[in-house]
Amino acid sequence: MTAQLQEPLLDDWRRSMAQRQSAGRRPLAAFGSMVDGPVRNGLVELDRMRLVVLYNEPIDRDQLALRMAGYSGTQVPWGVMWGGAEQNRFFKDLSLQPVPEGRGLRLDLARPRLLRIGLQLERELDRYARHPTLAPRPNLRLPCLWAAFTPQHSAGLAGDGPELDAYARRMRKGMAEVFSAVRRRHYGFILHPLAWVSRHWENAATIFVDLARFPTRQVFRLDDLPGSLAGYQDAAEFNFFESRFRRRIPPGHRLAVV
Repeated sequence: MTAQLQEPLLDDWRRSMAQRQSAGRRPLAAFGSMVDGPVRNGLVELDRMRLVVLYNEPIDRDQLALRMAGYSGTQVPWGVMWGGAEQNRFFKDLSLQPVPEGRGLRLDLARPRLLRIGLQLERELDRYARHPTLAPRPNLRLPCLWAAFTPQHSAGLAGDGPELDAYARRMRKGMAEVFSAVRRRHYGFILHPLAWVSRHWENAATIFVDLARFPTRQVFRLDDLPGSLAGYQDAAEFNFFESRFRRRIPPGHRLAVV
């Protein structure tokens, strides 16, 4: 039964790789997510969320790897850190044929979830590369984050920061009024936008990721590698290039100097 399930998926991989080779190098990256847990009211806890990125990377001998990497997020004093070497959960090359019990850069065909996600992201990359009328995002978009506090801790909170100030100006209201209005109740917690309360991070019970308006998949321009895969958005820092697995890459698959 397992072998019967693997063959159609492997056929999908062969078709996708044949199309990719004819497309050449693409200055694009695809971005998706994996959730390991319940999503309630569009929210999932930070530690149950994985962000997945797929992109071409030049390697030795004028070849292109098709990097597929997954990252988690962790709470830090300035908000949330997405990615980085320590938060890298897997690092694969989708251009290498998946095999049962695949290790290293190869995907494990006996665990099809990652392969399915990789093929979905690859189809998005191929669609944008082949249709010039489709406009990729100028950069990736991270999900919105909410800090959860007990009612006791929330009662004494006052929001601040440039993000709250900018939002209040757009609404033409005072910061205190906006902060009081924009909050959510969720399973006994009071939730506030993380960027508005990041200095109170030590009192937060947990962080929730808002999936309600977060696209399932997105394609953005990869103008600079690794620069386009690292940066800041509101109270979140991200680095979707660094990997603790890079030191284990065979010599023929290392990043080329370009």
